[in-house]
Amino acid sequence: MSVVEVLKFGSSVLRSAADLPVAVDEIYRRWRAGSHILAVVSAFEGVTDQLLGELSGVADLECGEATAAYVSTGEQKTAALLLGSLRRNGMPSRMVEPREIGLIAKGSILESAPFSVDESALRRLWLDYPILVLPGFYGIDVNGTTALFGRGGSDLSALFLAAELGGNCRLIKDVPGVFESDPARLTTARRFAALSWSTATEVAGPLIQPKALSFAQSRALAFDVGRPNENAGTAVGRAVDEWAPRLGSTAALRIAIVGCGVVGRGVYESVKRYPERFEVAQVIVRDVDKYAGVDRVSADPSLALAESVDVVIVCIGGVESAYRLIAAALQAGKFVITANKAAVAAHGAALAAFTRGDGRRLWYSAAVGGAVPVLETLAACKTPVREIRGIVNGTCGVVLDAWENGATRCAAVAMAQSAGFAEENPIRDLSGRDSADKLILMIEAAFQQCLAPESIPTRGIDTIVGDPAGYKLMARARLTPIGVAASIKPEVPLRDSFLGQARGAENRVEIELTTGKVIRLRGQGAGRWPTTVSVLGDLHEVARSAANLRVIS
Repeated sequence: MSVVEVLKFGSSVLRSAADLPVAVDEIYRRWRAGSHILAVVSAFEGVTDQLLGELSGVADLECGEATAAYVSTGEQKTAALLLGSLRRNGMPSRMVEPREIGLIAKGSILESAPFSVDESALRRLWLDYPILVLPGFYGIDVNGTTALFGRGGSDLSALFLAAELGGNCRLIKDVPGVFESDPARLTTARRFAALSWSTATEVAGPLIQPKALSFAQSRALAFDVGRPNENAGTAVGRAVDEWAPRLGSTAALRIAIVGCGVVGRGVYESVKRYPERFEVAQVIVRDVDKYAGVDRVSADPSLALAESVDVVIVCIGGVESAYRLIAAALQAGKFVITANKAAVAAHGAALAAFTRGDGRRLWYSAAVGGAVPVLETLAACKTPVREIRGIVNGTCGVVLDAWENGATRCAAVAMAQSAGFAEENPIRDLSGRDSADKLILMIEAAFQQCLAPESIPTRGIDTIVGDPAGYKLMARARLTPIGVAASIKPEVPLRDSFLGQARGAENRVEIELTTGKVIRLRGQGAGRWPTTVSVLGDLHEVARSAANLRVIS
């Protein structure tokens, strides 16, 4: 059973819709680590006060039922927008309402507390949606009326749900944990790595509402407090207090982005959301004149290897030119992140030394599955893998759906191109070569064997004759006594099966273990934002590794 992670995002982090990508990156971090996620959100900054002001002009605020119903729409708006942002990034997610999961509140309508929840309802939803988004701050009383949890209620509801589900809870704030005093006023204030209940009661008040802290203590529920996408934080509820080590240099990592097309531009825009962590040192393109709105743009690829650059993100296609750049950056001691599955698959043996262990320098999660954490899941399997099977090319899914719905084959390809899923020359997708490259990387992650892409028997959807109904381009690899048997070819899986239900650009993968257990993954596997969120996931991992290296003991 997957670990449950309850993540609470308050208005100090989600001040407005512009901050939603930060929450998406944090949620993606936890999902790709294999957890089931429950994201509990507050209203955006100032929205609750705004709603109360609007209500006071037309109704008596002492009418608790009207006040609770209207104020709760603030959390609902945040939850809906976060859901839309998660879906845009290709992550299988769903919004849930307190009524739907039986989140019962006790007390007055305007100052209640969570009392019970239908745990089985949440676990049923997780079977199809590993990421659930819940508007915090309110539940439903025994009469079916909306009841607010009062000030600090979102923290309280997140901790309550973690306790009921037996999961982990992280309260995500705009500071890296709990300090002995306000770090905004005293820059030398020390941060706690761990806090006992007694000390937390004394020092955590401004950051964590007392009733939330009191509840956690009553349930002996340890939890974390910290900023999104960082390892640093404070563990509350430990036996003894511990000071966090002081950090050395916190200079932003300097990033060189090579290629600024569909994915490269998405990466560029996303990196700039984290000015304290990342600095775009250089963007390398072929034609500088096409990128007037991009900072520090150049046509000189040697600038990516400058001594001042820490991370090179390779967002160009092709095989040999991309490989030469990747290899040169690695030899220069850079971290390298890429979505180029063809270059990595063709030179897997030469790159293997850079892809494992604590000294890992090459990251390519986005090369398989877009947002779907296929490689991470395979690498984390503690039980040996028997077979991998799945649909790992979103372009073919889009083409097949349009073709089945009446478009000609050529028109279906044109539709996929206009929607941004297919390249100008889609032959690698349609022929199955793209899927073969991805399968090579999956085989290496699952079975630690480096095969050549051309060794895999491959037929694409361009070989389908007649009615395309029900076809999926299937990738398969199975460990046998004499090696790995692999193939890429069009198949017609049962329509009501997990793989048969894939639609459009969705990727779906089944990982069968030697015990017979099957791990199922799904999510959008093509497009700018699903690929970008995976690249950013790798970049945040690199940043956290670099931060650990900067700790001064």
